[in-house]
Amino acid sequence: MATTRKETPIPALRVSQLDAAELDNEVISLVKSQLMQLFKYHQTNTLVKYGPEVDALLKILIWKFSIVTHDCTIGQQILNLKYASDLAQGSGPWLGTRQKLLYALILIGCPWLKERSGDILQMLNLSRWKQKVQQILHWTETGLKVAALFNFLVFLRKGVYRALVERILGIRAMFPNQQGVRQVSFEFMTRELLWHGFSEFLFFVLPLINFQRLKNFVMRQVLPVSKTDATDRTSRKLEQCAVCGDKPTNPREIGCPHVFCYFCIEGNYKADPGYSCPLCGASVVDANNIKPARMVIPTR
Repeated sequence: MATTRKETPIPALRVSQLDAAELDNEVISLVKSQLMQLFKYHQTNTLVKYGPEVDALLKILIWKFSIVTHDCTIGQQILNLKYASDLAQGSGPWLGTRQKLLYALILIGCPWLKERSGDILQMLNLSRWKQKVQQILHWTETGLKVAALFNFLVFLRKGVYRALVERILGIRAMFPNQQGVRQVSFEFMTRELLWHGFSEFLFFVLPLINFQRLKNFVMRQVLPVSKTDATDRTSRKLEQCAVCGDKPTNPREIGCPHVFCYFCIEGNYKADPGYSCPLCGASVVDANNIKPARMVIPTR
């Protein structure tokens, strides 16, 4: 008969607890960003008007499918951690129902209440107390931040109760079972370092290469060019840029039968002083050789 292995809480590493907290913050940010993308083109300002309620709803959903279901946050579940209770409860070493509800009340209800305190006072016709309440909330928040700082220093020293709410509720993140020996492989790290060094080398070298000049050189060597008379200007040659093939914009010439867009010929010449016409091979002697194109009307 198969026997189920009993879960025995084992103290968690400090780095695992800190990583789990960072993952939890990232999860909330990702879910909220996806929601913002969903209403990106919505004309109303629903998310702005009901921002505290939206944040509270997202946190409640995450709390329901993490703390309530698995006795751990999403980040802790990824790192194989669970919340263990220091209080003797019927549910075993893990969280009890009361602790789960208090966890949600402190981390979800209190922030929402702080954001909506002004609206609640106005709804209860207690607007005259608004400034006093805001001052009390400010001093309370400052005190909690100071307490959280001292709690974090104690956590670095002892390795338990990473957050102040954990100390208040008497819960700590622990491994549910004995962890195996960590086998560290440096193959992935080596590949990452090699790729990082190669990418840094490319970022340094690529700006030094004149790709436009290199492209023009290859085009001159590969594509054949035909020598034509400068006076031989048909309507087709005048209506088509020798570089882009479209109708010339602010047409320019360099002494050959072809015309160019102003930006096509100027851009290529500045990138490559040895630039020549891609159709007939006529070179641009200097910048003064680029002139407005003259229309030659054939005589009958």
